[in-house]
Amino acid sequence: MKDDGIKIEQRLQNMKNFYVKAADLIDKLPDAVPEKTRVLLKDAILGDNELRKLIDGLDAHRPPRIFLIGRTGVGKSSLINALCGTYVASVNDTHSCTKSANVYKCMDGDRVLMEICDTRGIAESQSLDSTISAEDQLINQINEFSPDVAILMLNCAHRDDVDADVRFLKTLARSYAEINNIRLPIVVVINKCDEMNPTRFKLAMEYPQSKIAKIEEVVQYYKGIIIRNGLKIDNIIAVSSLIDWCLPDGTPIGVEEIDKLPLHDIKDIQIGFDGRYHIEELLDLLEDAIQDFEAQMGLRMAARLTEVVHRVAKHLIKIFAGIAGIVAVTPIPFSDIYVLLLLQAVLVSLIASLSGRKISIETALEFVISMGGIGLAGSVFRIIAQQGTKLINLIWPGAGSAVSSGVAFLGTSAIGNAATAYFIDDLGFEEAKKKFEEEHAKKKA
Repeated sequence: MKDDGIKIEQRLQNMKNFYVKAADLIDKLPDAVPEKTRVLLKDAILGDNELRKLIDGLDAHRPPRIFLIGRTGVGKSSLINALCGTYVASVNDTHSCTKSANVYKCMDGDRVLMEICDTRGIAESQSLDSTISAEDQLINQINEFSPDVAILMLNCAHRDDVDADVRFLKTLARSYAEINNIRLPIVVVINKCDEMNPTRFKLAMEYPQSKIAKIEEVVQYYKGIIIRNGLKIDNIIAVSSLIDWCLPDGTPIGVEEIDKLPLHDIKDIQIGFDGRYHIEELLDLLEDAIQDFEAQMGLRMAARLTEVVHRVAKHLIKIFAGIAGIVAVTPIPFSDIYVLLLLQAVLVSLIASLSGRKISIETALEFVISMGGIGLAGSVFRIIAQQGTKLINLIWPGAGSAVSSGVAFLGTSAIGNAATAYFIDDLGFEEAKKKFEEEHAKKKA
């Protein structure tokens, strides 16, 4: 689970310090910012329930435990790698890699992001002990692992007779519920969508409608078997976990060669071709199926941390744009120019802090001004144009301020999104500026 080169632990710490950073920035704002605006800012940020829930969830999480079960060759190990986005599970195209139940830990440094238990394929399971059946061994394994969710994996390219597998999982789920007094969430994953005809289309975005229709036909086929056998599941989804790997220098490397490498070299293996399909949607379904809040948050932290950062940034933009709109209602032309610039600078500074970068208000102010046009003149010109709408108040009291408020709201929103693109998405400055100008022009229109 590599996250833009920034360690998960560091990103989490940045977000945990978010409230301290926000309160400190607000307290140190120049005297030109009215006390009423400071209070408004603090109440809006520190008192926001959704924002608080996102931040609090950073501490209330643990690695989710996922139990995989399915026949040999269905791609269980490949799915582990697809979920983690790194090479963590042995994969081989010619034979089964999982001789018994193995627990894989997706790591970021010393932090365990998620644990995945991969069992032997159901069809070839054999008892390793004459005193216990293969089925009982699997039941013991799943009870010992205590999963948060189970994944039944099926093959999209081959319609296997899975009635026995479905019935076994039904028995296993019943046993688990009786022993643990809790229902086992089950998500059915139909893997290897990339092998459906026409097979030449491997990129998800290039799947033709005919291929998508055939995939859906397989989903309905397996769904019918599941319903017929009375297995209660949380959801079903078709995916592709296709990934081709390469060395850091871009040299392609086959899966059979990766395991021959020293461990420190395996950690440097990168994605050469990404043919994953519906993996993000699968993560959504897993998050919904998991009942334990800490495990649910753990999955979010492990697989969706960048998304969490985006959600915090998006919520901040909404808060600051709303406050900018309120400040801009001030009926005196130009009185709020400085305050609006400072508000936008605070927003930029907080978004930068979410990405792990520490920038001062002054630096953030330079970013805001640069986004506004070519240097200070361009930014001031834009703001004067916005403030000039207040002159309408001389003719129609209140109307100009309403127009000014709308422009301030949209402008602050555009600044926030440009900061997100630059600091969190790592776009170049010119790209971020282009994004700002396009969004500003679109919203203005």
